Amino acid sequence: MADTDPPPVRRDRHAHRPPAVVNRAILAVLRSRRLHGLLDGQLCELRYRAGEGRPVSLPVLYAVTDDRYVVLVGDASDKRWWRHFRRPDAVQVCRGGHCRTGLGRIVPPDDPVFGPASDAYARRHGVQVGPDDRLLVVQLPPEPSG
Repeated sequence: MADTDPPPVRRDRHAHRPPAVVNRAILAVLRSRRLHGLLDGQLCELRYRAGEGRPVSLPVLYAVTDDRYVVLVGDASDKRWWRHFRRPDAVQVCRGGHCRTGLGRIVPPDDPVFGPASDAYARRHGVQVGPDDRLLVVQLPPEPSG
């Protein structure tokens, strides 16, 4: 395989939910001034408020395309958090000690954003979107220049 070839695309994965203590430990590393660099290249923190106003923070794998962060919700029927974004809502993406607020939404396969978002995730992580997966796309405002 040449250096410019994309990584092979995998479908042989089954997402399983890590214990809450693992998520808390990952979030602690992501929030650490000294250690966040160990995970920032692959993981970011999503923050949002659930319907009843409860704050939710999740570590997630991400890909970036333009001003969008893409999160694959693998085996979505086994998870609930993504359902909050069936209607667009505010979400913070935190990495590298900085948080940016954007608008998150689940994009269906017929949405024009779906193809580029799915491709970006597949290139980044070597995983294709499957029939039971969902894509969360977070549109961020452009970073201020200066």
